[in-house]
Amino acid sequence: MIKVLKFYADWCGPCKLYGKTFDKVQKNITELYDTVEFHNINVEEDKEGLAAEYKVTSIPYTVVLKDGLVKTQIGLLNEDKLQSFILDE
Repeated sequence: MIKVLKFYADWCGPCKLYGKTFDKVQKNITELYDTVEFHNINVEEDKEGLAAEYKVTSIPYTVVLKDGLVKTQIGLLNEDKLQSFILDE
């Protein structure tokens, strides 16, 4: 199982742009793989403390949890780079 966490805020301009890319990649990947979960986490409504757990200091921020490893990426990624980041291509 792969989990992908996207941290964002509603007021964040880059987060809005990245959200469109994230949604497209999510759609593409979930059509091909049923072992990938995507989660959108608004840092201002994060009651579970995930932003603190993954040391989110800047948004947008992407976390991929796969095979016991944690990979993080700060900032925007285009569709190809995001898909590669998630799937290790």
